[in-house]
This record gives sequence, structure tokens and C-alpha cells, in this order.
Amino acid sequence: MSVELYVPQIPDDLNIRFVENRIVIERPAQEVYDWVTTWSNLPKWLPMALGAEVRRGTEGVPAEMGDVLLETIQPDLNEKPKLYTVVARVPGKLWTVVGRDVLDDGSLAPAMHAIATFTTFDLGDGTTLFCRLFERLIPDTEPPGPHPVEDPARIQPGLELIKAHLEGTAG
Repeated sequence: MSVELYVPQIPDDLNIRFVENRIVIERPAQEVYDWVTTWSNLPKWLPMALGAEVRRGTEGVPAEMGDVLLETIQPDLNEKPKLYTVVARVPGKLWTVVGRDVLDDGSLAPAMHAIATFTTFDLGDGTTLFCRLFERLIPDTEPPGPHPVEDPARIQPGLELIKAHLEGTAG
């Protein structure tokens, strides 16, 4: 089965941008789902994540509906921390979180800023197609053009890390 690694972005002049990355992992879908939805694993693979702190939920297990995570971002990206909440969950298949910026004074931005959806597809041979769709609402004050978190080539190595961790080849 030929699977494209990612799909192109929608035009840069709209108020939303997205990137979708995909990878085939030689593990069952439930195992992939459980690993990627365990928030303590986020900094192990997502290039932008510096740290993850569970604010609501249980550390070290797949996040449930309504669970909340504070993600700190790599300093070179000049991004505010994000508070993510699980808003959709189909165990073993789909997981969606929405994020809001945490402002300098510790308060939350008034509007949602990002949506991340992870899906797993059982390919029937013990392998799983994992997809990560990241959507980002663009404020009027942001200059045009893609942001690093929207760069599929920058995200794809993270999916390679997921694969390496799950297949036991991570260094």
C-alpha cells in the first residue's frame, strides 16, 4: 500500500491552516493509539514540545474525554504554552484535542487556537496507518506564510520517532 507522508497545506491567505502527516507502524492500532494518546509521550516525538504536564487526568495512561494538558513549546519557536483539552475520543481509533494559548499573565487566551486529531487505521496485517491532522487558527496580527508547526517536513521526523518507539528501534 502506498501512503503519502503528508498532504499540502491549504492556501496561506486563509484564517486556518492545516497539516496532515501519516506513517505506517508495524504494531496493532490499539497499541499505537494508546501510546500517542498518553500525554507523557508527547515530548518523546513532537519536535515542538519541550514538556507536557497533565492538569486533569491520569499521568502515564491514554487521555480520556475532558482531560487537560499543558504543553510547553521549544523556546526557538517563540510560541506561548498551550492548554489542550480532549474533546473527541473513539478508543483505539480517533482522538481530538483543542488548544488555547496561555498568556504571559497565566490567563487563557479568549479563543481556541489549535486542533489536533490523531487517527489510527488497522490495515489488517498487524500494521497501523497513523495520521496526525493539526489545524491552527491564524490571528489577524500574524504575518502571512506558514508557521513552523505547520511544516509537514518538520513534523514527519516526529512520526518516525513514534514508529521507532513502538517498533522498539528508538535509540
